[in-house]
Amino acid sequence: VLVLLDLSESTNDPAQGGQTVLDLTKSACILLSEAISRVGDEFAIHGFCSDGRSNVFYNRFKDFDQAWGDLAKARLAGAEGRLSTRMGAAIRHATAHLQQVKAARRLMLVLTDGAPADIDVRDPFYLRHDARHAVDAAVRAGIVPFCLTLDPRADAYAQRIFGTRNVQVLDRVERLPERLPQLYASLTR
Repeated sequence: VLVLLDLSESTNDPAQGGQTVLDLTKSACILLSEAISRVGDEFAIHGFCSDGRSNVFYNRFKDFDQAWGDLAKARLAGAEGRLSTRMGAAIRHATAHLQQVKAARRLMLVLTDGAPADIDVRDPFYLRHDARHAVDAAVRAGIVPFCLTLDPRADAYAQRIFGTRNVQVLDRVERLPERLPQLYASLTR
């Protein structure tokens, strides 16, 4: 399992209870990581943001060959929301990492709060189309991409990117820490 976190500026938006979307994302990711670690599955936690086509930032908080422990937790705790959401490039990079993992089943779990967007693209459909191509390439590589989105308007675009059965819209962001481990359990049955 590779968990791919959207680390764009919008994740700094406030959520209920005085926390930000990113705070809830980190909490959910820690709970999910604890559950995956107990099961014994290999997993990685990566994140992304972008500042135009030539500046896509890809962070690796935990790789498959690293233990889930204090260092990985500290890296995740230091994650910051900034810039934009060039999702296609991040999915291609995550696909390259997952292709190197020998496993009967490889899952990419994308956690985002909005549609692909970047400062150098005015047409929103361009980056959505790019993300769809990246998802198609991941599927051809034997990877199952799944998107958990916190955007209540995601029905307009997320299913076109990930497919109708590979998207779940979470209507209340404060339920993320509870919902993410449940989603993982249902996807790995």
